[in-house]
Amino acid sequence: EKRSVGPSLGADSIKASLIALISGFVLVMLFMIIYYGYAGVIANIALIANIFIIIAVMAMFGATLTLPGMAGIVLTVGMAVDANVIISERIRELIYEGKSMHKSIEDGYANAMRAILDANITTLIASVVLYAYGTGAIKGFAITMSIGILASMLTAIIGTHGIYQILEGVISKSKNNRLWFGIKG
Repeated sequence: EKRSVGPSLGADSIKASLIALISGFVLVMLFMIIYYGYAGVIANIALIANIFIIIAVMAMFGATLTLPGMAGIVLTVGMAVDANVIISERIRELIYEGKSMHKSIEDGYANAMRAILDANITTLIASVVLYAYGTGAIKGFAITMSIGILASMLTAIIGTHGIYQILEGVISKSKNNRLWFGIKG
């Protein structure tokens, strides 16, 4: 006879959680493309890379994806999108000011860095505290969040910046700020 300790989660609740995770992810990706144009596509590439990194690191350590782990991924997606929104808005501001594309991209990242680091380091500290004082499910959430925050900083800051540096000439030649950054007018 099998006995379970604690609440058991049925297949229906896991299925519902996966549906919520995937549909939220798709809606965020659509919003980014509609609002930011190609910059949204670049942000989505970073977001997908972020998810793959989280899953790869968890697989490397043999971790199981639980419902709290899925919640950690959802929060990580939010943090990654937040970083990309901050970067895109800083670049937009500089384009509005009439700066060159190169200057807008470089200064946009420099200006966004403080806010991104502040938010991510604060969340990382909270994750460490949750891991230190939490139990089972809380520790799983904390681990997933920690991996996700580190992956998010890698993909949002280094990854997207590299993509913009590679595409900078194409962006400058197109002179279509609406297409690249969703800027109207």
